[in-house]
Amino acid sequence: MNMKYILTLASAGLFLLSGCLQEDFQQSPDSGGILTVNFSRTGMTNETDTNTDEQIHTLNAYRFENGILKESFKSLQVNDEGMCKLDLEQIKGNIYFLANGESVISKVNLTDDVTTLDEFLNLTATSEEMASGYMLMNGMADLSSGNTSFSVALKRAVARIDLESSFQDAEVNRIVIKEVALTGLVHEAGNQSVLANLEKNELTKDFGEHPFKNGKESLYYLPEQTSHGHEVEIMMTANGGWHRLRTTLPALKRNTVYTLRVYGNGANLNVEVLTDNWESGDSSASGLTLKGLVDKENSQLSEGVTINERGDTVFIPCWESNFQLTLAAETGAEVSIFGEAEGVTVTPATRSRGLSPVAQINVASRQKMPGSKHEYVYLDVHKDQVQTGRVVLVFTPNPIELSGLIQFDENGECDFNRYVDGELARLILPEGKTATLRFGEEEAQWMKLTDEGNNTYRLLGGWKPNDPKADGREQAGELIITDKDGSYSETYTIRRLNWGLPVVNVNGTWWCKYNLRGNVKNFNDQILINSDPAKDSSLADYLTSCSDDEFLHILGDQYQAGNPEGLQLTHDDSSFYYEGYKSQTNNFGTLSPTVMAPDGYQIPDFDDYRFFTGSTNFNLGYFNPGAFNNGLGQRLNFKVVERNATFQGLQYGPVTFYDFEYEGSHWTICGLGHQWDATSISKMMILLATYGNGGSTWMIEGYSNSEGRGNWFKYTGNNAQKTRTIRCIKTPVEYIYE
Repeated sequence: MNMKYILTLASAGLFLLSGCLQEDFQQSPDSGGILTVNFSRTGMTNETDTNTDEQIHTLNAYRFENGILKESFKSLQVNDEGMCKLDLEQIKGNIYFLANGESVISKVNLTDDVTTLDEFLNLTATSEEMASGYMLMNGMADLSSGNTSFSVALKRAVARIDLESSFQDAEVNRIVIKEVALTGLVHEAGNQSVLANLEKNELTKDFGEHPFKNGKESLYYLPEQTSHGHEVEIMMTANGGWHRLRTTLPALKRNTVYTLRVYGNGANLNVEVLTDNWESGDSSASGLTLKGLVDKENSQLSEGVTINERGDTVFIPCWESNFQLTLAAETGAEVSIFGEAEGVTVTPATRSRGLSPVAQINVASRQKMPGSKHEYVYLDVHKDQVQTGRVVLVFTPNPIELSGLIQFDENGECDFNRYVDGELARLILPEGKTATLRFGEEEAQWMKLTDEGNNTYRLLGGWKPNDPKADGREQAGELIITDKDGSYSETYTIRRLNWGLPVVNVNGTWWCKYNLRGNVKNFNDQILINSDPAKDSSLADYLTSCSDDEFLHILGDQYQAGNPEGLQLTHDDSSFYYEGYKSQTNNFGTLSPTVMAPDGYQIPDFDDYRFFTGSTNFNLGYFNPGAFNNGLGQRLNFKVVERNATFQGLQYGPVTFYDFEYEGSHWTICGLGHQWDATSISKMMILLATYGNGGSTWMIEGYSNSEGRGNWFKYTGNNAQKTRTIRCIKTPVEYIYE
């Protein structure tokens, strides 16, 4: 949201000082070399104003012609009307005025007919020299027109840093500004390269035993700096708690005020940087009455909406709110609506006219859901492209803190529309609240709340192994937040799709029974629990006797990392290959293990497969049956079964599968041979997708019984382009339900 609203305003009667260099030439008759200069800035008379940043205490002038200093004028007198007269030898070249510059010129030798314009423009001074006592100011006029009477507005050589904090319970204890140069150019037209090697400093303002609060004051006067990124750190206390706020100042321009404005309340404090011209950035509260504040009397507020005492911050509660703000601002000001907040609309209302300049803003905010954050919309008030004020709309979040996967919509519902389990969310409830779950009569208790203490709960999504209802149907549950006596109930609904694959538990790891096929993320492409052909029998026995078509279906597809689509076996009437093989792929060893697996499952790693071998190069031979101790000393029974297969009407040859049994649980691994280039398949070499190492993978290097070279279960180097068989494991889950 970024809108601009032009205010049509009656005169506010505010008096603003000029803040930029200007020339207002007036043609006058020949005065015989007498130059009349009118310093047009009101308040800049000779020691007639009490504000030292506006006084002309001393004034010098320097006329340059063809790049050389020709005349110098010291201790010029300025009368009460701000007028000064100079007797020039020639009305040619440029004349430069330097007010309150004693500290600067005392350390340099400005000599007529010697000093160059470059030397003059590149004069440097410290912040102390520029702003101790009276403010260093300068200006310039071009004399080439021959005019003898003109006006010049002097410009301060420094920027000002102000601090503003207007919240009752917020106190500023210390401010640190980093990477600040304390020396800068006297003249705006100077060459920045002369400052290249200046030392940067860290400025610290410690308020000690008297923290700053409820006001605005000037902190520093600093030279102009072109570098961005001056980090600011503010240490504060509010309601007994310490807060550290951080922001960054932009490049600092001369004659400009940068206000560090602290706003917010309670535990939620923020800081922003407002940029303003010097006069608009008055360091006292006076003069800000119509610079963009809320007119409380003429605003129409709904229940719970509050405005701070200063009138520049509006706090909106977490429940539904509709209200209208009236802003007061200067004549000709503009209001820009900047920022976005969830469920919030901020629009200008019909403009009204009267004795006071006003703009009306309509605000509508939906009820905030658990897990919402403080959000802000800004009503920025500008005049003449300079920001003169800001009203901050602070949208208070729901007091129930929520983090994690769950995000509630405007109706208090979270529909994942996919399978999801594990930790769904963490909740921190307000004092006196409690949380429970509620499920429909026929619904399994697929979610669980664990009480972590300190009003903190974890919401877990569970998993049921081999759940016959895990066929994509929707599961729903309700999160109920109430007072501890059961009153003031809030209900939030959570939904997911219940999907699952057939699994077997071997030594605490839930292994999928079947290889993946089709799209790795699409459960409908997989063999599901209700379609398990060996649901109540041995998979090894089924593979021994099933048809070749059924056998090919069980063997699944081949995969290359990064491509979720399975590569299906095909042939060209003479040789087999996998449709869609590519020479450039990702790497199963380094790709996140969940990327190439259905939701809730993952690619196994080295240790997962190691359980089924005696070493990283282990010969299973042709035993049927056989037994061995794995590398962890656990005893496994196994058998190697070979069968000849004809696929798609073409003789494929021998295919071997391997059945392992541990403590009564059987796990059968099988697969098609991998493809290693555009046309070649190693029919009995099964490469198993393995996570954790970019250069090596588990594989079964099989040889037919007739060859007699054995069947080697090994962990060895293979390039990423070779296709893999994917046999997933269930991603560990904390809550398993019945």
